[in-house]
Amino acid sequence: MEGSNMESSKGKGWIMKQTWDDLLFLHWPVDAAWLQSLLPSELEVDTFDGLAWIGIVPFEMNRIRFRGFPAVPFASRLLELNVRTYVRYGDKQGVYFFSLDASYMPGVFIARKAFHLPYFKADMVKRKKSQQVDFSSSRTHKGVREATYHIKYQPTSEPYEAKKGDLDFWLTERDRLFIVRNGSVLQGKIHHDKWPLQHAKTDVLLDTLSDHYGYKEDQVITHFSESVTTYLWPFEKVTK
Repeated sequence: MEGSNMESSKGKGWIMKQTWDDLLFLHWPVDAAWLQSLLPSELEVDTFDGLAWIGIVPFEMNRIRFRGFPAVPFASRLLELNVRTYVRYGDKQGVYFFSLDASYMPGVFIARKAFHLPYFKADMVKRKKSQQVDFSSSRTHKGVREATYHIKYQPTSEPYEAKKGDLDFWLTERDRLFIVRNGSVLQGKIHHDKWPLQHAKTDVLLDTLSDHYGYKEDQVITHFSESVTTYLWPFEKVTK
């Protein structure tokens, strides 16, 4: 069900709607104590069976619009590539972003100023042939370290829903993200239907993005999702 009925069913307060297409989750395990050293002290690393995880996530963002406004054709699509991990604040679990590269400079500017997220401008290209996605990104943002990433990926199974308690559910089904600003913890809630996940195969052709994050090629877990519509709420202060 699309349109206003579907949107109203998500509840009050959401401010932005997006559709994420051809998304890849590429995760690898890391030592929890080491990862904690990379996080703001206000947040605690989240673990599954004692292991922490870092993910690289490339995707295409479509039909972007703020609530009450139509999508603007030239500003309603962009490519994004993020590096993320999983954290706790009190009893709340969420996502923490190390970086978010994006292809549209005005969107990067808005996200940095309005949401205080570590967005960076990048030259990005996505090509899709049959089921294979060819995705490349080269960071061009001034004043930050360069990072290049080129990957090919495609699904290798039928879609399925991850089961609560399983690792793939833990890695993908998160309903909030955290930022820390001036010592205060803020959360932004996210809503989407359950991911229609598929197993995936990948070929990383060039990677200077994961250099600082303990990348372990032989321990990578991958999931593909063709499309999911997402609703985002404004950040709110949750510091105790």
